[in-house]
Amino acid sequence: MYLGPVGREYWTNADREQAEDNGSAFVTAFRRLGIDFPDIDIKEPCNDCHIRGTNYVITVGQLSVAEAGEFAEKIDHAMDQLAQYRKLHGPLPEPATEDATD
Repeated sequence: MYLGPVGREYWTNADREQAEDNGSAFVTAFRRLGIDFPDIDIKEPCNDCHIRGTNYVITVGQLSVAEAGEFAEKIDHAMDQLAQYRKLHGPLPEPATEDATD
């Protein structure tokens, strides 16, 4: 068996990349609400991670009581705005799916 040189793709980890993609989407969604998790992290696989059905977990870190209250206010405000929009204009249209045909 020939063992030749390897490139960066040798180290590619699809599970880690999926965790990074989903973690980035999560952070972006909350930042749109003015919320940032400075201690957010992707934790590597551990012995008990199989319980959640994934090898990686995303942790938001620790929040102070004040931060939790501030975040709750921001989320509540955004939800109130959405409820007002729905009251005036009806439900939001369903998002388009990638496999929708013309």
